[in-house]
Amino acid sequence: MNNKKLLAFAFVVLIILISIGATTQSLGIIGYYVKKIPFGDKIIHFALIGTLTYAVNLIMNFRQFNLFNINWLTGSLIVFGIMTADEFSQMFLSARSFELLDLSANYIGIAAASLFIITQKKNNKQQQQTI
Repeated sequence: MNNKKLLAFAFVVLIILISIGATTQSLGIIGYYVKKIPFGDKIIHFALIGTLTYAVNLIMNFRQFNLFNINWLTGSLIVFGIMTADEFSQMFLSARSFELLDLSANYIGIAAASLFIITQKKNNKQQQQTI
């Protein structure tokens, strides 16, 4: 396994630990400061889930599948499903609360990472064709 994939796996574990910390309300001073920043929670959702999307796609070698004549990134769809389930599950947890803006920030992060990946792949393909 190369260093990039190892780092991606480590980031996935970090996200899992952050999610556990949020659920158990044990993020400590980090949670305190995130709440002090205007829209800090939404920025964190966007950045972490966007990075998670890139990491999962990297681990999966940017695998795609075709549906309705559109190529979809498999990793992006996985993150989309997990984050949707995670956010909706918060309706049933007393320590957490469902927020449509959190879900929206997650989706925007997924879309941004996916667009970055697709753009990067197109640029690499164009560079290879000119060589």
